[in-house]
Amino acid sequence: MTIKHVTLNSITPAQATIVNGVEIDGYVDGQPMQFVRTAGNRVKPAIGTTVHTPYGTGTVARYWSDSNRIVVAVDSFNPDFEFINADESDIYDAEEYVSRAARSMNIGVESNRETFMRLYKSEITGTLSKTNAAKLLATFPLFDTNEVVVNGSTKPLQPTDMVVARIIADNRETPAERKARIKRERALATKLANAMLSTRADDSDEAVPADVLAEMNEIYGD
Repeated sequence: MTIKHVTLNSITPAQATIVNGVEIDGYVDGQPMQFVRTAGNRVKPAIGTTVHTPYGTGTVARYWSDSNRIVVAVDSFNPDFEFINADESDIYDAEEYVSRAARSMNIGVESNRETFMRLYKSEITGTLSKTNAAKLLATFPLFDTNEVVVNGSTKPLQPTDMVVARIIADNRETPAERKARIKRERALATKLANAMLSTRADDSDEAVPADVLAEMNEIYGD
């Protein structure tokens, strides 16, 4: 299966359609596809797509693989958002809440980085190679103060928004393949009919000859 980023309005919807054992959501350029979804079973927006969160509006920065959710960089915070802590001693607005959440997430990221460093650092220099250093940054990126993990957008995506789709392979026969298959099947049927006529004429065993059975098993299965 191939992962592809497509706009919502480029998808032709399909209902109750099965392709290769998979229930598809629609077609893109004639290809059957299925939406990739987040942990909350929402359509997964592509990186750079504008989404709405309880904390404000922002863009998808990356995906948080640990929980199959998206990381949103909020650029316009919701002025009506409030979070009251458990003992009701503090109330946080959207920007404060996201910043605190980012710091908490970074504790886990730093822990993962330390583990990676311990496993892959050079025993001689005590540092990572350039390749592993780049891999560490790509695999365990730190959260900016305006980044937060969410399941998806709280408002419907727009028709021109990019989403993540899984292209489902459609193994239907081409005209040439169908023609060749029919030719093989007719040849086998003719050979089988001739063999049966020959067997009856000889008044011998009524079993189908072994070479014909072998060909039938190869094409149709045992």
